[in-house]
Amino acid sequence: MADSNARPPSASQATTTPFPPMTPVQSARPASSQHTATSGPSSTTHHRHPTPPSPADNPAIDHDPPRRISTTAPHGLGETEAQHAAHAHTAHAPHFGLRVRHEAALFYAFALPSLALEIAAGVCGAYFHTWGRPFIATMTAFMVLHWCAWLQTAVGMAQRASWVRDEGDLVDRRQYLYLAVRLNRLMLPTAVVALAVFIQSYIRRHYFGDLVYWLLFLLIFIWNIVFCVMNAYNNITWESDRLMYEEGDQPFEHTKWAILGIPSSGKELPKEA
Repeated sequence: MADSNARPPSASQATTTPFPPMTPVQSARPASSQHTATSGPSSTTHHRHPTPPSPADNPAIDHDPPRRISTTAPHGLGETEAQHAAHAHTAHAPHFGLRVRHEAALFYAFALPSLALEIAAGVCGAYFHTWGRPFIATMTAFMVLHWCAWLQTAVGMAQRASWVRDEGDLVDRRQYLYLAVRLNRLMLPTAVVALAVFIQSYIRRHYFGDLVYWLLFLLIFIWNIVFCVMNAYNNITWESDRLMYEEGDQPFEHTKWAILGIPSSGKELPKEA
């Protein structure tokens, strides 16, 4: 018989038995009915979103069609084959001016003498000052030829810019990239020569006593280097990345060299329409 005088164990003396972790009760209902929550306030049924069908289950669903993926660029997707084939049906817009090869020859007829005249102007300024006739003649000729080459390229780019062209016209887009690279090819050497002349003229400014000498070459350096940076960011890298992303190919293999105006391919000139 149990002792009637025995007291129940206190809370401190009671042994604690660990309970096993709660496990969700598996319902015996069909899988189709498990996604429906009960309507009572005490319902604890969790909503489970159904898995969408994949293209493998249903061939009619194709969210990722085959694309032209570049083997060298670090991106993922590009144009689909249908989008790429549609470029062949895009009508090319005509532009006024010379053909590509003749226009390129005219550009270098302006650009190369302008660079030589800039160097000559820097030398003449050191010997004859800025008020001397040799400096005035060489600087004036340099400005005329430099701006002729610059405006010739800028007008060609304006005719093929994104706000006037059809984005499906690959000929225009490749020509625009070529002209942007060529513009940096004109401005970057001009800026380097101007910087070299400015440094030596500013260091010896007390000897020359000619404020216009170093200030003029400083301005030439500033406007050319600023235009180079803007052109590289807004045009060269943008168009190169777009062509590489959409087409898997672009005329300049190395964009960093293109920013410096250095061609990385023997076929730099774009084809005619």
